[in-house]
Amino acid sequence: MRRIATLATRILYSNLRELPLPYRLTYAVTNLCQAHCSMCNIWQKPVHDELTLAEIGALFSNTAHFSWINLTGGELFLRPDISDIFCCIINHSKNLYLLNFPTNGFRTDTICAAVDRILKETKLPRLIVSVSLDGPPALHNSIRGMSGCWENAVQTFKQLRERHSNRFSVYFGHTLQSANLGTFDETLDACREAIGQLSINDFHINIAHSSGHYYDNEDTDALPDQKQALAEIEHIRQQQSPKVLDPVAFIEKRYQRHVRDYLSSGRGPYVCQAAVASGFIDPIGIVYPCSVFDSPLGALRDFGMDFQRLWRSPARTHTRDLIRNSQCPGCWTPCEAYQTLLANLLLPRKKHP
Repeated sequence: MRRIATLATRILYSNLRELPLPYRLTYAVTNLCQAHCSMCNIWQKPVHDELTLAEIGALFSNTAHFSWINLTGGELFLRPDISDIFCCIINHSKNLYLLNFPTNGFRTDTICAAVDRILKETKLPRLIVSVSLDGPPALHNSIRGMSGCWENAVQTFKQLRERHSNRFSVYFGHTLQSANLGTFDETLDACREAIGQLSINDFHINIAHSSGHYYDNEDTDALPDQKQALAEIEHIRQQQSPKVLDPVAFIEKRYQRHVRDYLSSGRGPYVCQAAVASGFIDPIGIVYPCSVFDSPLGALRDFGMDFQRLWRSPARTHTRDLIRNSQCPGCWTPCEAYQTLLANLLLPRKKHP
């Protein structure tokens, strides 16, 4: 109860003024990835000098205030020490309420074992895993550039769903992009045929984005057509059933509701909370305001792995001013949109001019 109360307090505070330290962190643990996705070039990025387990321990022992941590990659489960990394972060983060991470689902046994270890060996209140699924079998495997990827993803989802715990949830993560627009119904039908009972609410929907320092995909044509994407989002929304008192469903529906704002203007409806309520760390420890804005705030190794000292630097203050004045690229990724929406619950007043 203490951890969720702390998170709720920070969300409430963010509705009134800017936070001195972020409550949410996105940390890209590795660039390693066995998939060759058409909408992402992380798999082509060099893998070198990534933060070690000892450095990760130092980082989170110095930074125990995060209430919500999103771990990402690359593919997390290609790091041989990923299970130790999970437990290290959780055990050092005394205020952590929610840990979530995506996976391509290719290493089913390893993924399931890591989830079991988290649930057994830690007191983490909430764990959410999203298994990426971008289309029906042939299309998904084509987008991911890897045969067998769809089959493994579905098998991973199926096995993870067998973990009956009120601390754990698993979803399919479906990214709308130019290659898969108009295929959601076929994707859902294929999953139902393979798994059995499945609801549209078992899918988390987001929009493909371009990023230089993270996805390294500015040379791709992955971004979806505006009108088609809006039609697909609306089609999905009409099929979703309301889930009363479900915070995940609540924020997901608010996210989808404002996709139109982003696709029509290139910006979300409110001033982004990046570099104030949230931040992003890349695999070698460079801190950015988010996964899209290529404005490095500093290297953790130069600050003795002290995130708070880096966060108080002039670089972070300057970057926050740029974001506040709409001088960032603009995005509507869940990594940034969710805490922006949560900062506008009481009085949605921070609209861009």
